[in-house]
Amino acid sequence: MKPGRFLLFCCCLITTGLKAQDPHFSQYFTSPMTLNPAITGQGVDDWRMGINARSQWWGEAIKPYYTLTTSLEKSIVVGNNNLGLGGSVLSDQSNGGILKNNYFSFSTAYHLKLDNLDRHTLSAGLMGTYANRILDATKFLYQSQLGSMGFQRDLPPNDAVNIQKNRYLDVSGGLYYNYNRDNYGISAGAAIFHAARPSEGAYNNSEYKIPRKLSLQAGGWINSGTANSFHLSTIADFQGGNSIYTVGGIYKIGMDDGLLHSINVGLWERFGDALYPYFGVETSRWIAGLTYDYVQSDLKNFQSVQSMELSFVWQFGKKRSSPTAGSSVFKY
Repeated sequence: MKPGRFLLFCCCLITTGLKAQDPHFSQYFTSPMTLNPAITGQGVDDWRMGINARSQWWGEAIKPYYTLTTSLEKSIVVGNNNLGLGGSVLSDQSNGGILKNNYFSFSTAYHLKLDNLDRHTLSAGLMGTYANRILDATKFLYQSQLGSMGFQRDLPPNDAVNIQKNRYLDVSGGLYYNYNRDNYGISAGAAIFHAARPSEGAYNNSEYKIPRKLSLQAGGWINSGTANSFHLSTIADFQGGNSIYTVGGIYKIGMDDGLLHSINVGLWERFGDALYPYFGVETSRWIAGLTYDYVQSDLKNFQSVQSMELSFVWQFGKKRSSPTAGSSVFKY
């Protein structure tokens, strides 16, 4: 097997001391259901659609990692409260598509208003997921297939993969609290993913339970001028003995030209991994964003560790006549 593919293949198969994590996005704030099921439908007037595309360590002939997710959310008024419904599809591909993980999720969240002024909101969410993993062994190149004429795929590999496909059902849940005033607001949440701990593996005798992931979030915003505002957020993810800490913020520069709502600039630090700036353009209905990762870990000593991510979020349908404090296409 070629060295690069062999290394990635081994990382996928090792079960002792597993430290793998779920796919993550730099612009996690535009992908609510992968962050916390309790955020489903939060801040949605009627319908909201989102797309995130992340290419990690691009520049090689074979893309090491490529992740794409699309989501659709619906907000339903239930008395003085709101019910959020959502569906999402996430596709994560490794090593040029040799390993593909596809996740189809349905999420629901209930947003309970705790006071008559709509300042305090407590949300609880639940998400069910159908996962389909495909390991394309036909793309592997083994040492036993190497001859004087190069690699010959018609020769036996002598190391066949037993489980090329794996399907399972999973469940996740979360809680989220939101407090808003006219000029500032705060929020905090927690979510558990892979609560059912389904099994994964590539060989019949090497199956393992996917470790649960705990995700903690906190954030806040404050008006800093007539039309400007500052939004700060942080997340911490813990899974399988590994952890990721991210903190950053966005400054929204208000525009008054009848089209643009704001120009958004920000900066995030994913500790031990990367520093990434953010640029976004927002209107009253949609927002588009771009991030670029500057790698700070030891991987920066190697070639092609560039990572770029694009996002687009669009609200459509009926629009609220009186937006809530700190309202936006989404909450940072």
